[in-house]
Amino acid sequence: MTFTPTTKGSFIAGIGLWLMLWLGLFKLDEIVQDTHLRRFVSSQGCVRWISKHRSTTLLGTELVNYGTHGITNPDGVVFAIGGTIVNALMIFCALPLRSFLKRK
Repeated sequence: MTFTPTTKGSFIAGIGLWLMLWLGLFKLDEIVQDTHLRRFVSSQGCVRWISKHRSTTLLGTELVNYGTHGITNPDGVVFAIGGTIVNALMIFCALPLRSFLKRK
């Protein structure tokens, strides 16, 4: 497979989109503070659930990722691969490291 400028752009865009979604998770409390959802949704609760259900979270994010961008368009697949890398790093590396550092 040749990495054309379009392919590189799709890969970087996939990384950027999923990074923004993960960062939005950490700002979830501020997003829902003026709504009725603040009783039911908190970023700490979501992070705790993700930490307990890592494989389910990865499967869910990949279902959304590949379900949205498809597997027939090569640029969509490269976009989704960028998102897969971010999701795996966040679920299996960044969140455990974050909770380890919070405990200390």
